[in-house]
Amino acid sequence: MSTLVFGQLTVSSDQRDFDDSISRQAAVSTALMSVFRGNFCDAILPNRRISIFGKHDVIYDAGDDERTFFFLRSGFVKLGSITSSGREVIYDVRKGGDVVGELCVAEPRRPDRAVALEQTEAIAVPFDDVIAILMAKPDLVALLMSVFCSALREAYEQVNILAVDDTVHRLIKVLIRLARKMGRQSGPLIEIPTYITQEEIAQMVAARRERVSTALNALRRQGVVSYTMRGHLALNIGDLERMALS
Repeated sequence: MSTLVFGQLTVSSDQRDFDDSISRQAAVSTALMSVFRGNFCDAILPNRRISIFGKHDVIYDAGDDERTFFFLRSGFVKLGSITSSGREVIYDVRKGGDVVGELCVAEPRRPDRAVALEQTEAIAVPFDDVIAILMAKPDLVALLMSVFCSALREAYEQVNILAVDDTVHRLIKVLIRLARKMGRQSGPLIEIPTYITQEEIAQMVAARRERVSTALNALRRQGVVSYTMRGHLALNIGDLERMALS
């Protein structure tokens, strides 16, 4: 694997493969998702039909021109894109209560794709309906802008992790983010309650699967990462947080 050195910063080819355009896309997507939750969901979702997607079903794909939001009722969905070199990158995993497809606000054709990690229930809402709600409830606009700005700042902090940290630290921080966002208590550990493959973890870390596999095995030997009988990740979040600071 080749590296480029800029002053004291070493940037691997894995890290460079996470395109700047995908970094911006990931940041805006995370911020927009935070906007279209809570009170907004309460205003727009009643009396709408629920769609069911099976495991590995594509909810929408890059290049689609249907401007539709999907409000998740249950399940888990991975969001990602394709780099200029043709590699898939996963920049977020979302669960019931979250929104996917929000980038249709800014793009007439979808730059990202959403795939169900397990059976998922979602409510589709056309873009025009979202705009109509905002026009009918102008008090929501100021609230949404405040939430958007806060979430955008936090999202760019996550993107900076991919730009600066080495593979092991990126993996640790991805695992911490999964634990905080999706995890549930399982004894002294935090379990990720859906099956995520090593390839998918590598796509979140923006690194080769072999490198991520090696790093995961090292964390397992240290007792920081383990697997449940169902193949779910089980994490020692305290140890991971300490390692993230080292």
